[in-house]
Amino acid sequence: MIGIYFSGTGNSKYALETFLREYNGSVMFSIEDEDLIEQISYHDEIIFSYPVQYSTIPKFLSDFVHNNSKI
Repeated sequence: MIGIYFSGTGNSKYALETFLREYNGSVMFSIEDEDLIEQISYHDEIIFSYPVQYSTIPKFLSDFVHNNSKI
């Protein structure tokens, strides 16, 4: 399992850290981390943590998912 977070204030990062603490061996990366794309290929499960903006996911995260959906 890999955790991916997008966080401006740190709240989404904290929420993911808290969630993943229950799963020993889980790793987490910022959506802006250069190693993220490579790391995704090593995991079967992906957990996203992000702030809700205007009742939907942030455009930055939506673009990331669409641009990397073939991995």
